[in-house]
Amino acid sequence: MSDPGTPAVDTRSGTPGEIVSRYTGYVFFQPDHGGPEMQIAEHWISTHPMVVRQARAAYEAQQRR
Repeated sequence: MSDPGTPAVDTRSGTPGEIVSRYTGYVFFQPDHGGPEMQIAEHWISTHPMVVRQARAAYEAQQRR
């Protein structure tokens, strides 16, 4: 998995954000929308650049509505 500050996506909801820290199979994830930091199992997090770009683009499009 990636280092703190790495852009990431919660694949369950498509929420973009970044990794804050990691702990034994879990990632502490800070959503881009500024909500509370979440503890999520590592297998639900994607750091793939294309997935992150798509999630951020979808989030921004939703905010413009």
